[in-house]
Amino acid sequence: MSEMSVALSRFRLDFETTMKSIFNHSLPRAGLVLLFGSGAILLLTAAQRKEARVTQVVRDVKLLAPHVAARPAHLNDNVTDGSAVHTGAGSRAEFTFADLTITRVGANSIFSFDQDGRNVNLESGAILLRVPKDSVGARIRSRALTVGITGTTVMFESHPRNYSKLIVLEGNSEAWLTKHPGQKITVHAGQMLVVKPGTTHLPDPVDIDETLVLRTATLITEFSPLPSLDLMRSVAADQKRSGGALFNPLVDPTGMGARDVNASSRPQPTPHRTPGDGQRKP
Repeated sequence: MSEMSVALSRFRLDFETTMKSIFNHSLPRAGLVLLFGSGAILLLTAAQRKEARVTQVVRDVKLLAPHVAARPAHLNDNVTDGSAVHTGAGSRAEFTFADLTITRVGANSIFSFDQDGRNVNLESGAILLRVPKDSVGARIRSRALTVGITGTTVMFESHPRNYSKLIVLEGNSEAWLTKHPGQKITVHAGQMLVVKPGTTHLPDPVDIDETLVLRTATLITEFSPLPSLDLMRSVAADQKRSGGALFNPLVDPTGMGARDVNASSRPQPTPHRTPGDGQRKP
């Protein structure tokens, strides 16, 4: 049990004991104590909700809390709001919040979060973010691309000198250039958006083979099944039933296939184009 949980449990126990004593002597005083005590419990509970818990950690994962030296992450550690996470080669981790929002981070990644995990800043590397349907929205921000999600599962990779890549696995996401927030597009389930550095106009999303992504992406295959897995499988099944052409980049622009977010897709019968050229697929 975390220190916050222990403190909260002790406070509640002491509060109940004190209230029994006060009720025996003064009802008005009891009401006043009840008011302040309830407020204190709410504050403690709110603080607890802002923490994430480490639910998986493999190899070199470091936590950097504000004003505290970096330390290795361990299973069931609590990660406070405003913390940063740094993973080494061949490393990965998963963080779960009180509302069951899940953040997974791949190798060689640096990211931070605040506002109960609602704001994720990805400096470099790859993450998966799953936000429950009944939860408030979240936002992922990289140097080039920002993504807003509500009740969605996405994978996102950023390499500032190369590409930012968004893959929507289920639900929909709204994306915009970080330096040009007025231009927004919707990226649907089973689609990918790739943005090059210095881009001033968003390219069109392309359809990818979600079945292959579910089978090969480390952020999916090397962790426990996500609560949204059935929804993602449904997207893959709909793609198969539709029989439409799916985008196949000749070279995975960010090397996701060699790292954490494999975005290869089924070949299509038209000439290949580099993602991000602003053209629509036929």
